[in-house]
This record gives sequence, C-alpha cells and structure tokens, in this order.
Amino acid sequence: MNWHVFGKAFLCETLYSIPFFILALFPFRKQLRFSLKSITFFIFLGQLFQSSCYVYLVAHGKPTRITDMIFAVVCLSLYFLCVKANAWKLLFLCFFIFNFMVTLRGICFFLESWFFSGSDLTFYSLHNESMLIIFVFLFFTLPLGLRFMKNARERVFEVDSPAFWHKAWFLPFSGTFIVCVHNFDLSIDVVRTPRFILTRIWLLLMTVLVYSILLEAFDIIRQQTVLKERAAQQETLLAIQRTQYQQLSRHMETVRQARHDLRQHLNVIDHYLSSGKTEDLKSYIEQYRMTLPPDTGRTWCENYAVNTIVCYYGEEARKAGIDFSVRLELPKQLSINEPELCSILGNLLENALDACRDCTDTAPFIRIRAREESGHIALAVDNTCGSAPIEENGQFRSTKHEGFGTGTASVRAIAQRHQGVAEFRHEDGIFYASVFI
Repeated sequence: MNWHVFGKAFLCETLYSIPFFILALFPFRKQLRFSLKSITFFIFLGQLFQSSCYVYLVAHGKPTRITDMIFAVVCLSLYFLCVKANAWKLLFLCFFIFNFMVTLRGICFFLESWFFSGSDLTFYSLHNESMLIIFVFLFFTLPLGLRFMKNARERVFEVDSPAFWHKAWFLPFSGTFIVCVHNFDLSIDVVRTPRFILTRIWLLLMTVLVYSILLEAFDIIRQQTVLKERAAQQETLLAIQRTQYQQLSRHMETVRQARHDLRQHLNVIDHYLSSGKTEDLKSYIEQYRMTLPPDTGRTWCENYAVNTIVCYYGEEARKAGIDFSVRLELPKQLSINEPELCSILGNLLENALDACRDCTDTAPFIRIRAREESGHIALAVDNTCGSAPIEENGQFRSTKHEGFGTGTASVRAIAQRHQGVAEFRHEDGIFYASVFI
C-alpha cells in the first residue's frame, strides 16, 4: 500500500467529512444515540474505509470518482445510525448538507485547476496547497452552514406531516443528482470550464430557492394545524355549552314541575293540619321525602370555568361507564391565566377520556387532583391506558391521525411559558400526567 497516498487521501477526506458531520450532528447533539467518543470512532472507521478504497482504485488504475459515492454512503449510514429522529426528515436535511458540500468542493476544484495545475493533478486535492484552499473555504463557511442547519432543523421539526416528508427529500436530492450526472467527469479540461463552476453555483442557488419555498409551505402546514386545533377546541366548547344548556333546561323543567307539585302538597298538608291528623301528616311527609330525587349537582371547585370543564368531562365519563374521581382545591380567582389552565385541563381530560374508551381489559378510571398554593398550581391527571403511547423526540404520536398529537404539546408549551414543567409517563397500564406552573 502506498502509505503516502493513503495519508493524503485520509487527510483530504477528513477535511471534507468533519464539516459534514459537524453540520449534520451538532444541531442534534441532544438526540444522539451514542456518546461523542463512540461517534468519533465510527467516523474514524468510515474514513479509513473510504481512504483504503481510494488507494485501492489508484493502485489498480481505476477511476477514483466512485469514492464520492462511498463518501455519500458512509455519511448517510453514520447520520442515520447516530441521530435519533424521524428518518425522512433526516434524509431531507442530509441532502441540503450534501448540496452545500458539493458546491464548496466544486469551488475548491475549480480554484485548484487554475492556480495549482500540474501534470500529476488529481481532484481529490492531494496537494498541500489544495488542502489549504479546502480548509480556508470550509473554515469560513462552516458558521454560515451551522446557522442554516439550526434554523432548518427547527423549522423542519415544527411541521408534522408524514406524507409530506415522504416526498419532500426528493427536492434537494434532485439538485444533487442533476449536478453529479452533468459533472461526473472531474478531468482538468472539464473542471476549468465556466460550465463546471456555474452548475455548482446553480446548485447552491437552487438549494436556497427550494428552502425558501419550503419555508412558505411549512408556514401553511403549521397554520392549517393551528386552525384544526382551534376548530377542535371550538367543537369542545360548543359541546360544553350544549351540555350546560341541556342541564339548565332539565333544571328549569324540574323547577317548573316542583312548583306545580308543591301546590298540591301544600293543599294536602293544609288538609291534614285543618283535620288535626298530625300523625298522618308526619307519615305523608316521610313518604314524600323518600320520593325526592338525589342531589346530583356537583361543584368541584370555586372557579366557574374550571368547574364547567370538569363537569362536562365528568358527564362524558359517566356516559361511558368510566370511574371519575376529582379533588380540586382551586380558588375562585386563579393566580394564572384562566383560559390557559382550562386548555391544559381540557387537553389532559380529552386524552384521558379517549384512552379510557379504548381500554377494554380493565375497569377504566380518571383521577384529577389540583391545588393552588403560593401563586403556583399543581395539577395531576391519571387514567387507565391499555397501550403505551409512542414517543419520538419528546412528542407523542397521535392515535387519531398521522403524526404527532397536539394536546400534550400544547400543555408543555403553556407550562414552559410560565417557567413550569409538564411530565408524562406510562407505567403498568396507567398514564400519568403532571403539570406544575
């Protein structure tokens, strides 16, 4: 083995791969499957393999362009191996990084062909001067790439639409594919032409254009998600209002009937009194007391809005045969925004109700506990849950539709806004939700 060529190839590929892995892994540093030491070892092995392939191709007089394909395979494999996130979104971001790296490599090759041309020139840039160009370009462009990737990651993972991401990766990939097909030959006669450098610049511009278009698409998808969530909240509010109206109507009918019956009972009582039949009157009153309906009206807490939410879901639980227990110690005037607490409670109870309805092997129950003290509110909702919810990147997959659910995400967002915490866990067939704000 030509160790000199191997060392140069290893150094050159390392100059290219390190920026790639920084751009690919740094935004996901909190979602890595392995330690930094282990990941560095994996990258080192990948570089050894790639450099060995290059030396083998040189020794046998074969084109070395295939090492670019090996570079892509090694990078993709390590990326998916090390990062714990949605694979389609990772693929989408990975091709953005590839486009960035392909553009920079093309510029380095172009400059090398003009300033360091020689009879032994190869376009893996195995010259000290060429490596200096690579280092300078990557050093000054890496901060820009990191800023782009940080923003891209945040925007990409805000949008949850599996069908969209199954196709979106093809947009950045198509640019890479077209440029690689048209510029597969890296001979000096090709690299020195304006066409070569213009196609690389075109790739960079297309990458930026695609990203800007997708940002608009992300905003539209996010707005649609918000509108759907608001529509669902409005439907819940309408259902609560219908329940209140029905209860009020029943109460008014009961009062009207009681008023009518009261006149009859007063006539009977008056008759017994005028006749001096006090024993018969006592017996009549005792029988009447036994016919009175039980007092089913409940006031769970002094706050009207919270009490209304709990009453609504309590009625829904009763209809579904779900044991519903409540212990609320909340004042009439809350220390936090009332609609936000109602949103937290409504989301948790809706999820609990759905989980209990799907539970068939055990007796379902919902337990609610809340207390306000020293300006803080502690809230806990526990419920039976047959199967553990699927969690990815701190978010739960929805059981109603594709993608992530919005209920727990909304609860977390409200808690964070108040510098509080929201914790969720599933254990022994029970889902525990706790919020402190």
